[in-house]
Amino acid sequence: MWSRLIQAASFIVLGLSAVLMLLPPLGESLFYLVYFKQAVSPVPVPNEVLGYLRFANGIIGAVMAGWMLTNIILARGPFMRGERFAWNAIAWPLLGWYLIDTCFSVAHGVWGNVLLNTATALMFGIPLIGSRMHFGARKTDG
Repeated sequence: MWSRLIQAASFIVLGLSAVLMLLPPLGESLFYLVYFKQAVSPVPVPNEVLGYLRFANGIIGAVMAGWMLTNIILARGPFMRGERFAWNAIAWPLLGWYLIDTCFSVAHGVWGNVLLNTATALMFGIPLIGSRMHFGARKTDG
């Protein structure tokens, strides 16, 4: 069950990653909502800047997609087998991302991103915490 929840969370983030890469206007609207609390930019954005924003958002989406594909592979194999390294390989990067990204967001007053990060962390954190005992009982640290 825990593996499926981690896979589901990974597929949700993978879907959001695809939006950033494949549907740039929708991705921009999502970021505008998080940052400006409205679905459109509060100021006109020159085409050169818009091109850069779409490129940067696409790169963010690609990095997230790679991370989520790794999580899916781990969750379907070594995580299901109870191999502790798989739990660590999902949990520690998630914790690192959450702390760094959330502190950066707090420092910049982007509370929408703090909420988005917290929701994402809970999607992964609940199954990780729930499954921890399963991994503590194993001696397979390969």
